[in-house]
Amino acid sequence: MINTIIFDMGMVLVDFRWKELYHEMGLFGDRFERIADATVRHPVWNEFDRGIWTDEMMLDAFIKNAPELEKEIRSMFYENFTGLIRKFDYTDEWIDSLKQKGYRILILSNFSEKALRECADELDYIKKADGAVISYKVKLIKPDPKIYEYLLKEYDVVPEETVFIDDNADNIEAARKFGINGIIFTGKEAADEELHRLGVDC
Repeated sequence: MINTIIFDMGMVLVDFRWKELYHEMGLFGDRFERIADATVRHPVWNEFDRGIWTDEMMLDAFIKNAPELEKEIRSMFYENFTGLIRKFDYTDEWIDSLKQKGYRILILSNFSEKALRECADELDYIKKADGAVISYKVKLIKPDPKIYEYLLKEYDVVPEETVFIDDNADNIEAARKFGINGIIFTGKEAADEELHRLGVDC
């Protein structure tokens, strides 16, 4: 019987709206592609979530990737960063409903300290959870097995009684190797159907 539900955050509970943000900054076409490749689509973004590098180190790395767009990168990093995250309309109601029915809610997410700090208003649902493992705090990112091991131990999770919802198939596969039930998130309605199939009252 499922008693614990683990949520990823980006693209499950919040919209990671980097494309919209860059368009709002007036970036389209080739300039849009170049700044995307230099920042959110670059492997260095994972280090942002891992929490090993300082904000200044991250900014320098992004600029090095596209020095001709330094002004725009600095604007994104310092002036427009709060627009990167938007909570979905269903998020609070979804968590509240599951908690009212007695399910334990945990969060397991790759997230940077800067995003958590500067987008705090869009992430206020975190305090409703019974626990959270955020990548930058533990210096680990999914799908590294060590982050799953940390969560299982920290919150005394029984894998067979747990389901993990994440939009990334690799992250779900990593969780399944520990015996955790997994749902690849494609939308709330489909996720609810999968939860119901697993016996969750939703």
